[in-house]
Amino acid sequence: MKFRQRSARANKITISPVIIAVVDMVLVIASFNLAFWLRYGQNIEARNYQPFLDTMPWLCFATVLIFGGLGLYEKRRNGFTPVLRSIIIGVIGITMVAITITFWLRGFAFPRSVLLIALLLQLIIISGWRLLYWHLEKKMHGQKKLLVIGYPDADTKSLLQKVMEMPEGWFKIDGVLPPNDIHKLAEWLHKIDSVLLVSSLSKEDKAWIMRACQDAGREVFIVPDLYDTLLLGANTAQIDDLPVLEVQHMGMSLSQRFSKRSIDICVALLILIIALPMLVLCGLLIKTTSPGPVFYVQRRVGINGTIFKLYKFRTMIDDAEKHTGPVLAAENDARITKVGKFMRSTRLDELPQLFNILKGEMSLVGPRPERPLFVSHFNQKYSDYHYRHLVKPGLTGLAQVLGKYTTSPRDKLYYDIFYLRNYSLFLDLKILLQTIPVALTGERAAGQKAIPKEKLKAIDGILNSAGK
Repeated sequence: MKFRQRSARANKITISPVIIAVVDMVLVIASFNLAFWLRYGQNIEARNYQPFLDTMPWLCFATVLIFGGLGLYEKRRNGFTPVLRSIIIGVIGITMVAITITFWLRGFAFPRSVLLIALLLQLIIISGWRLLYWHLEKKMHGQKKLLVIGYPDADTKSLLQKVMEMPEGWFKIDGVLPPNDIHKLAEWLHKIDSVLLVSSLSKEDKAWIMRACQDAGREVFIVPDLYDTLLLGANTAQIDDLPVLEVQHMGMSLSQRFSKRSIDICVALLILIIALPMLVLCGLLIKTTSPGPVFYVQRRVGINGTIFKLYKFRTMIDDAEKHTGPVLAAENDARITKVGKFMRSTRLDELPQLFNILKGEMSLVGPRPERPLFVSHFNQKYSDYHYRHLVKPGLTGLAQVLGKYTTSPRDKLYYDIFYLRNYSLFLDLKILLQTIPVALTGERAAGQKAIPKEKLKAIDGILNSAGK
């Protein structure tokens, strides 16, 4: 098995995603063969096995495409549970592809019992292999000593909280170094492995720190500002013999808008047809368990700042903001009904927005639409917030699959701008696939959560010793 060097200092190694993909394909095919053996023993008839052989190349391609779209070839430092959710969705997707391809190729002799057995085997074998790989990756990574460079303020405190919420074994915060003390960085570089830069640092400080860390063989994590995010989608170009970065306009081309709109209409209609029984059931549950209307209609800001009416299933008591005005939902919010809590956790309350998509007010994928009051506030607070209105808002988005309900508006803005800078139909497909495991768990849809006192105490201690 080939490995590649990761760090000049510690000679860290990591497994190539290509090798992981090959192992995934081998295990999928092996699971089908084992399923045939368990079902027929040594007496496998050619007429049953031949449809599988015809389907095998498509299964290999589907495995890589689905697993890649679900983010299973990206580094996961937030625990194994999200990986397991993605595996379950991926294996079900592979089974559906197998059924579709065998029907398309008229392989009707492909035993359905083998498909079921193979699905169960893949869940067990691939989950076991990925659990082993996750622990192996964690061991190869090692617990890295992390130095955070930033002012001991609210932004840095929030950053420390996010690092401490990660599973143990990845990072250990060694300290906080204020920007005015970066001349002391050399004293830190011999005892830490990684450096995390907050976005409030000046570009000059970032450049100086980057050079120092590169010379010392330390890896650097940067919390991006808008400038950094824009450069992620820049193209390399030349002016005569001068190398330059070409930063293009973030809007979509005519062909991109046309293809995106066509897919929106087709997929929204398909989902509506499939989900029609669920829509009726949700409406009945809301009507019979809580007084008030079934749907909640709210004004939201769409493309180019236009206002439209967004449709949702009502998940709160009727007229929930009568006394409070517009406020974000919190964890265990008393205004949320029992049925509404379940619908929020599974994102079923968002299904009526498919009608917004058919009307052309929304897209399947894009920045989530906000209420005019919040948009006005964010426009004043963040000078780049208006960029997210260059495209139609989406039923789901990058910030929804990678962030949480409590992710700050600024961080969600960076996700939205990254989406605009790197838009492609494949990126839309990845976001749609990763929305499925997110929708099946209420973790990312949960309201604001209280931070344990012991973690707050540890964070305060780190901030109080900043620069020492």
